[in-house]
Amino acid sequence: MKSFLDKYDTVIFDMDGVITGEQNYWNSAALTVWEYLNWNIGVEIDSAECMKRMLEIRSRVFCNDELISVLKGRGVNSNWDLGYVTVLISWIVHGKDKIGDFADVLEYAETLPENILDAYDMLARKASEKTGFDYDWLRRNELMWKTMHMIFQGWFLGDELAAVQNMPPMRPGKPGLVYAEKPIIEQEVLVTLLSELSRKKRVCMGTGRPSAEIMEPLKRWNVIKYFDADGLCNYDHVAAAEKGTGLTLTKPHPYMFLKALYGLDYPDDKIVCGDYDKSKISKTLVIGDAGADILAAQAMGADFCAVLTGVAGQSGRAYFEEQKSTYILDDITYLV
Repeated sequence: MKSFLDKYDTVIFDMDGVITGEQNYWNSAALTVWEYLNWNIGVEIDSAECMKRMLEIRSRVFCNDELISVLKGRGVNSNWDLGYVTVLISWIVHGKDKIGDFADVLEYAETLPENILDAYDMLARKASEKTGFDYDWLRRNELMWKTMHMIFQGWFLGDELAAVQNMPPMRPGKPGLVYAEKPIIEQEVLVTLLSELSRKKRVCMGTGRPSAEIMEPLKRWNVIKYFDADGLCNYDHVAAAEKGTGLTLTKPHPYMFLKALYGLDYPDDKIVCGDYDKSKISKTLVIGDAGADILAAQAMGADFCAVLTGVAGQSGRAYFEEQKSTYILDDITYLV
């Protein structure tokens, strides 16, 4: 292992863009935006045709991925939120009766604050004023968000798995992009890296994926055994904590990384109010690829290692330098 890791007892990985690839999540998000906007103007899509045109649709919706980079850089962590924010902005700039040029969406997104969580309610209110839709219906985690979430799960999980999760697709014919998942580095290299790291460190994760969507690939790639079972924090834990506390706890809130550090059984109310042994944080390294990751790590006071395998690629280096990332690596193979 690289010598800079000697000072840490715990390493917490974000997953998408670090260990797991995000391509199929972004494809799912683009298809979700496309289906939802068409559905709201009374146009029925053909799922099979959309799958054939998937990359074309993604290029149009996300402006050759520039929109993904902008929103991720402002703290959008989950790909459900990526689609949700894109639709809200589309309605703000184009109204509800047409699908306009997404370049206008990109231009608007570039004006948003660095921590976009502070802007979600503002976006919902502006979209309400523009469309006449109920403001409460448009707020994050309410009916609009839940509907888009259901559509997203249909594209990502496919008809069969989505039905198992009680989220049957609005339109059938979706094979499931989850089955095309691959690690972001070669699987053999990933196994070796995590095996070596776990010999001397507690290896954890803090991911915006639900349990079913992260555990399946990690088991299939034969790397789950290298993670501490008590440090596998995923979106299911966040959702339960948000329900219990009434707070928004997705990244860039540090809840997810703190939960991984202190253990899944550590009480949520103590994490939220800061009742934990803070001395552990100085021996913890968080590894991520996005703005939400570094903001969450810095909020808890942990060192951060940026890897340039996210949507921005090498062009993200300047951002992480500006945010004073403790370390910046091309990818996780540079840990060893």
